[in-house]
Amino acid sequence: MEPTETQYLIINALETLELLEWRLYDEETGYWRIQTPSPVLPVAYILPNGDIVPSDWISEL
Repeated sequence: MEPTETQYLIINALETLELLEWRLYDEETGYWRIQTPSPVLPVAYILPNGDIVPSDWISEL
């Protein structure tokens, strides 16, 4: 699975705002795993539809 345009737009916005410390794309799930400097959401996933969810939500999807 390839990343969606929506995911790329979010990644680019986070990079522009210097809010992206690390990212990794999982081809099997289509999710981006990201790390931010935010104490509220330090590790999250960007879903193919553009939703950003905390890492603990992935097990519920």
